[in-house]
Formats: sequence, C-alpha cells, structure tokens
Amino acid sequence: MPAPYADSPGRWEFLFSRDGHAEMSWTPTPDMANPFGSVHGGIIATVIDESCGAALMPLIDAPSAPTVSLNVEYLHAVQIGGAYTVRSEIVRKGRAMAIADARILNEEGTMLVRGTCFFQIPRPQ
Repeated sequence: MPAPYADSPGRWEFLFSRDGHAEMSWTPTPDMANPFGSVHGGIIATVIDESCGAALMPLIDAPSAPTVSLNVEYLHAVQIGGAYTVRSEIVRKGRAMAIADARILNEEGTMLVRGTCFFQIPRPQ
C-alpha cells in the first residue's frame, strides 16, 4: 500500500546519488502538514531515510538495505511550501552495516533537521 502522500506534487526529486553522497530537492505540500501547520515529523523522517538510502545504494550490490535504526533531530519547523535541499552522506560502511547522515536545509542554508540511519547490508546470495 503506498503512503498517503506518494502521489503528492511535494514528493522529493533526486538530484544525484553517487560516491556515498546524495542530494535531493523537496517542496512539501499541504497534505504533509501536522495539526500545527508545519510538516509532520513522520514525513520528515521518511525523507531522511530515503535520502540516506540513496547515498548507500550505489555502494552495495543488493537491491535494498533495510533500515535498522533511524534518529531524527528536529531543530526547526519545516514549513509547508518551502523549498528545501536534503543532503546525505555515508559516514561508515562495513560488510554488514552502514551509517549515513542527512541534513535538511532551507534556501538560506540553515539546517532545520538532521538525522542518522543505520542500515543492514544484505549478504550476497
């Protein structure tokens, strides 16, 4: 079952994913709002997870890598309709696990959110 916002025009656009780094642009839409009118934290966590995964995928030979742990620090509210850049990078990659960090920045370059993902790297078959 797809996420309720999967067809939203506010979905992210990947700009690149290579060499353990990924970058995407994102403009959240009203369907992503929490009761306070800013972007819901669960959607922000999804964006962090997707961006970190995009940084990892070119480095492994598996079609996916399950997220084992996700930590998100909400430093400032992410406003609906804003234009954001999401940057992620692999911090450490071993044979079985990888760690990636991501940042959500506003147009002025202020970090609004930062997150870290731990991924399990599947063993080759």
